[in-house]
Amino acid sequence: MKLIKPLFYSLLLLSSALLNAAEDSNTETAPSTDTASKPTAQNERIEPSPEQQRQADLALAQNSETEVIWLEKDGEQWLALYQSAVAAEAHGSIIIFPDQATSADWPGLIHPLRTQLTEHGWNTLAITLPQPPQRGIPARTLPTLQNRNQVQESATPASETVTGTEAEASQNSSSTVSDANTSTEAADTYALKVLELAASASNQLKDKGSQFEVVLGVGEGANWAVSYFMQDETRADRALMIINPTIASSTSTPNLLSMISELKTPVLDLWSDPDLSNRSYAKQRLRAAKRSGNNGYRQIRLNQRLNDPRRMPLWLTKQVRGILKTNILDRKPTPDIAAEPVELTPGS
Repeated sequence: MKLIKPLFYSLLLLSSALLNAAEDSNTETAPSTDTASKPTAQNERIEPSPEQQRQADLALAQNSETEVIWLEKDGEQWLALYQSAVAAEAHGSIIIFPDQATSADWPGLIHPLRTQLTEHGWNTLAITLPQPPQRGIPARTLPTLQNRNQVQESATPASETVTGTEAEASQNSSSTVSDANTSTEAADTYALKVLELAASASNQLKDKGSQFEVVLGVGEGANWAVSYFMQDETRADRALMIINPTIASSTSTPNLLSMISELKTPVLDLWSDPDLSNRSYAKQRLRAAKRSGNNGYRQIRLNQRLNDPRRMPLWLTKQVRGILKTNILDRKPTPDIAAEPVELTPGS
């Protein structure tokens, strides 16, 4: 009996020691497990930006003739491509607003314009338009909730049903007003960003010594070109040209017809008619200009030479160059040069 008691106490002490050791080991390994499950600052995922990556790739693809300029706005950089005129003295500079769905070096029309017009004495600067804000996802009402509401309505008095319906309509109305205000605020913020990028591009041209500026918009970019031009219509050192304008695809884009109705300065509206929609939209713009009484608005139909698509970009650029010369360069007021006094000598 005396031997059993010490043995019993020894077993108890041994089991308690083993339990304490197991608890200590769990306590030591627990923090390491939690640390591994939590992402560290180095392992945090960075959301990719396809738009910024496309601009970076486009910048790397340029040759030595093109100067890559990054316009900064709200901590982001936007690509602009500058090419100087092949002339001792340039006529001026052309700031190009590309179509919304294209880029600053789109091969269809932007690249030929920005590179070939330099052969005729123009500096060119093509900018990148940011993508417009996306519309918010509307609130969704689940069918199960609708069915449940219908069941509840059938079990409640008519007066309570009307009250519930009015409350729901009021809630939906306030939600719609809030969404509309948010959408308007986002559109205003986006418009301000585009106009500030354009102003930054214009400052870049001034820093390079440009004294005359042509604002040129292509496709949906024509809407933004006109909007930027209208910020100061009184400047005499600028001209406005739009090529094949298209109807805005986003509510954040200014309405071109409304702006044409307000413009009082000369506008060169160049268009071609590969389809019926372009012809109809051109007529709408012409009627809007006539109603406004803008005698400086001129609409010119381009000849595309569709029978030879390989030469079409070059042919269009030649037409644009000729239109710039006839309607802008030849009509620019020449500065008055004071006649130098001539000293007359006897007998002359």
